[in-house]
Amino acid sequence: LDFETKVNWQEKHKMLRVSFPVNVFTDQASFDIQYGYLKRNTHRNTSWDFAKFEVAAHKYADLSQDNFGVAILNDCKYGHKVLGNVLDLNLLRSTTYPDPDADIGEHKFTYSLLPHKGNLVNSNVFVEAAKLNQGIMCFPGMETNNNNLPCKIMSDGISIEVIKKAEKSNDLILRLVEYKGLNSKGKIVFGKYPVKISETNLIEWEENPTVIIESDFEIELKPFEIRTYRINNPF
Repeated sequence: LDFETKVNWQEKHKMLRVSFPVNVFTDQASFDIQYGYLKRNTHRNTSWDFAKFEVAAHKYADLSQDNFGVAILNDCKYGHKVLGNVLDLNLLRSTTYPDPDADIGEHKFTYSLLPHKGNLVNSNVFVEAAKLNQGIMCFPGMETNNNNLPCKIMSDGISIEVIKKAEKSNDLILRLVEYKGLNSKGKIVFGKYPVKISETNLIEWEENPTVIIESDFEIELKPFEIRTYRINNPF
């Protein structure tokens, strides 16, 4: 259920929030972070929990039992609060310090409520949150069937987060992430073979032996593991 919202915000010292009481009861909620998620308590049993007014999350916050759950998705709003069975999202606020005109003006954003079967790991929350934040882009003058991608990933748990040119060569850098918190398997399918591939680190300094592959490249990642590959002359 998408809430496409347009607001002309002219308030001072006020906050606009949206809350959804849901029929889910659990002691922890899951909050999206870059390349993974964190679990935080939904109660205030400790002084640390009581001190948290809201917490940060990127694309979603999810409240799940083993058999079903509900997530709140967003495309640009990151202040969340989950207390008991209530999902709460900070939409706008109007502080006057240090910026006296914070959030003043017109805004356009979308947030969504997503009921789902199963817990977070077995749900479609990851995919739907990515779709909301990475919509389809159309480029005039390009053929609709021209989808000759350099590579794609076949996996339920591993995603390609970065495809870019290498910093000091014309090679292609491919960054993979395990996002479900599980041991996940998959394979990289290239648009052209053979391919020279080697593993490197995040800053592209560390080099491992280059392997020439003639078919799909099978991989296995640990929970939340980040792995970077250098592809030599992928085209």
